[in-house]
Amino acid sequence: MAGFQMHPLWRCLSLVAILCWVGAGRQESVLAEGLPENQAKTSMLYNFPKLIDWPPGTPPGMVLCVLGSDPFGPALDLIDGKPMKESFLSVRRINSVESQSCHILFVGASENSNLTHILLTLRDAPVLTVGDVEGMAARGIMIEMIVEQQRLRFKVNLQVARQHGFSISSQLLKLAKAVY
Repeated sequence: MAGFQMHPLWRCLSLVAILCWVGAGRQESVLAEGLPENQAKTSMLYNFPKLIDWPPGTPPGMVLCVLGSDPFGPALDLIDGKPMKESFLSVRRINSVESQSCHILFVGASENSNLTHILLTLRDAPVLTVGDVEGMAARGIMIEMIVEQQRLRFKVNLQVARQHGFSISSQLLKLAKAVY
């Protein structure tokens, strides 16, 4: 008897939905039930791009850069080299956004005071920006991951994402706590 095979998009949507459902729809959360915050955030960071189309002309590959403080630790290293968008994900920890070829930029909390400069530097680049400090989405980050009452949630700044040529799936937008 053949095993049940799930289409990769449905597998991805299922994971994101489960993470959000557990984090949003129940008193107990992903974090409270034993999944460490760094692993939950890493999972979201890995799965977000599967539901997002990059602008035409974006260089091939998928490079995830972490600027500043790294809340992921060794969990992020586990996704380095994993399949992503007809290529493989490459993880880099960087000190500056100048001349970096990132497809995804995670802006750590230590860079919150430099956010305006970072976003100005990337204003013409097809780089998906992600952060985990409350208020970053309102200030121009495309996806903000937050923990509220032991629940991992995210907000999407759709206006900024569209200005940069990104197309975000309606399924992902439905799971967001807020869409700007």
